Amino acid sequence: MSLPAITDAESAVLAALWRLGPLPPARLIAEVKTGRDWGDATIKTLIARLIHKQALHSQREDGTLRYHPLITRDAYVAHEIDNLIKRTFASDREAFRRFIDETF
Repeated sequence: MSLPAITDAESAVLAALWRLGPLPPARLIAEVKTGRDWGDATIKTLIARLIHKQALHSQREDGTLRYHPLITRDAYVAHEIDNLIKRTFASDREAFRRFIDETF
């Protein structure tokens, strides 16, 4: 499965949805702002980018708009680990495994 490139900031939006499930806009913004000094406009921009990347979609449920992630947390984590292995271990998964075994 090919995933779009997700920035660290965009991953904060997805993390809130993975943790809490589909959320209406105001609640999603409030959750993302927790622990971050980001304004509403910044978070709305991140949401728009994720929709454009087809990583997030909005849906009306009982008259309320809710955002849903289109990427699972597991798929995102696997993708990030794969990118780490490509960048730091020249795609050598065995070298990565040895590193993990020796380090942790």
